[in-house]
Amino acid sequence: MTTPSADRFEQVSMLFRALAAPVRLAIVELLVLHYELQVHEIVAAVGVTQALISQHLRVLRQARLVVRIQDGRRVTYRLRSADLSSVVGAGLAYYDEPS
Repeated sequence: MTTPSADRFEQVSMLFRALAAPVRLAIVELLVLHYELQVHEIVAAVGVTQALISQHLRVLRQARLVVRIQDGRRVTYRLRSADLSSVVGAGLAYYDEPS
């Protein structure tokens, strides 16, 4: 049996740390549902300030979970990988089950 490298564990733990904040989890869930959104759409859907959304998007970018696409003044975000929707869906489903 092979043992995963410490680097791989560090990368996966970075993913879960990035998803640990409720606002970031809400952003990721929105991107799962809508594929690509502009910043103002995320702000309206989550209901917090644009400054706070920008901070959380920066964390998600640093964790390589979202991609920023700029076209002139228009900035949109989408998930880097569709596989992330499975991770988020599993986490949400886990807590939707009755105890």
